[in-house]
Amino acid sequence: MSPIALFCALLVAAGPTPEKAKPTPPMELTVDESFDPPIPSPAYPKGQGPLILVDQQHRNVVSLTSYFGPVGRYLTRDGYAVRPLSEPFSAASLKNARILVIINAQSPEGSPDGASAFGEGEIRSIEEWVHQGGGLLFIADRAPFGGPASALGKAFGVTFDDNAILRRGTDGKPDGVLKLEVKTSGKPAHPLFNEVSQLVYVVGESIRGPAPILFAPKNTYSGATIDSANGPDASGRPLALAFSRGSGRVVVIGDAGIFSAFGSVNGPTRRGISEADNAQFLRNVVRWLAR
Repeated sequence: MSPIALFCALLVAAGPTPEKAKPTPPMELTVDESFDPPIPSPAYPKGQGPLILVDQQHRNVVSLTSYFGPVGRYLTRDGYAVRPLSEPFSAASLKNARILVIINAQSPEGSPDGASAFGEGEIRSIEEWVHQGGGLLFIADRAPFGGPASALGKAFGVTFDDNAILRRGTDGKPDGVLKLEVKTSGKPAHPLFNEVSQLVYVVGESIRGPAPILFAPKNTYSGATIDSANGPDASGRPLALAFSRGSGRVVVIGDAGIFSAFGSVNGPTRRGISEADNAQFLRNVVRWLAR
């Protein structure tokens, strides 16, 4: 057999190369600038609440310049001071913050697939800051965002599964938009679920780590991509964690859409945080992290 024929035969034997997971193309989504629900009882008087820093240093797909912009304004009306952080994490850059928000950070441009989005010094700085009383909201969506988040997750005992939690829709196709009833998929007595009965989890991943509080419902499976037609049963896999570390607290969630103000170009224009009780859940998370 010629070398070329042998090479072709090996390709056929190996089968098709599995498709890599890809983020939703930005041109398919819009920022929901109309997100502006009322806040009858703000957590703090205007401008007197703790400082929330939102990461914008690590090529974040979700930040104050995109889908978290309207959410930042919402938290400002709840009394918090919300500012972007556009420099590396360090003792100096985190010094005055009570809460740090990191959503869908990416590796530096040109890095190998799955490389950490954060340097070792940054990870140590966040660990120390949390131990001293900081509150970390850390979110990494379905693949390919779990890989860049894994090193920071490991520092807190958290593993991102880098998958997609799916169910079969009425048309038989994979569907990752999950309506979660807290009474069956969560821990209703936890303070994060105060006045929260239902959440919408928008094509997120599962995670492992301390103190899970939200779980994948029955009849879900783990897919390598959002187009996976089947996969291992995912029922009961953790979707969110909430735990203490030193004097601080950490909330980890495997879905960026749950706290993003976004819409679909050819579909509903108000998704994510506008759905179910997602906005109240965010308020509870931030209050809990702020202590």
